[in-house]
Amino acid sequence: MIKEKNRTLRILMNTSLAASCFIFVFPVFWMLMTSMKSNQEIYNPIPRIFPKFFDISKYKYLLFEDKYYLRFFINSMIVTTIGTIVSTVDSLAAGFCFAKIKFKGSKMIFFVILATLMIPFESYMIPLFNFAVKTKLLNTYRGLIFPIIVSSFGVFLMTQYIKTIPDELIEAARIDGANIWKIFFTIIVPLSLSSIVLLAIFQFMTAWGDFIWPLIVSKTQKMYVMELGLTKYRNQFNIDYSLLMSASMMAILPVLIVYLLFKRYIIESNVMTGIKG
Repeated sequence: MIKEKNRTLRILMNTSLAASCFIFVFPVFWMLMTSMKSNQEIYNPIPRIFPKFFDISKYKYLLFEDKYYLRFFINSMIVTTIGTIVSTVDSLAAGFCFAKIKFKGSKMIFFVILATLMIPFESYMIPLFNFAVKTKLLNTYRGLIFPIIVSSFGVFLMTQYIKTIPDELIEAARIDGANIWKIFFTIIVPLSLSSIVLLAIFQFMTAWGDFIWPLIVSKTQKMYVMELGLTKYRNQFNIDYSLLMSASMMAILPVLIVYLLFKRYIIESNVMTGIKG
């Protein structure tokens, strides 16, 4: 009887997982198929999943003929990569300070950082824009990058994770003569690697999909990032869906590649969190 219940439970779980995967994957699959359809097939009243002929001409156009698409891609890579590296490093350093170094006012400062998580970007968007204007950051890479180099969520995540590292390891290192920098690089960083990669992936995805701030700070198409550049492939009166879907498919590739390359760290981080919790 118990075995039958367990079997039924497994079937229900597998069915729900399969349904969830279908819900998330099918829109991407449909976007891929649409990118290789002709406009006649796209506007056909009777939709078809697969195109009659797989047409990749729109991909060729974007890569070899369109003068802006690669520029959008490069801009996004520059902004996202630098922003991800800087925000991950400063979140790790701040997390170490709050978790393992006792100093006056640390709890208050940490509370203020957490409080900023509840403040929506729209509420300080105008002051941030005024600051960018006064410091001549408009239409520059520095202007695109500087709002994402500090992450309140990253500080919180790394602080909570580093707290789980035993204090005895740090005390033993101090007894052996290790200074604060050696402790940081030989103990904290290696033991936090899974959470560092997890935070970097999250930061990369967030920065790559940012739309509002690049829209405000970019004046010319040459400084558009990918999310903003996709608006170039639609106009007021008609939309070339095949071209737009082709551009969108290539736009999600970096995020997908980053996830596939580092997914084992995500799994490891989740497993360790479950063990420590």
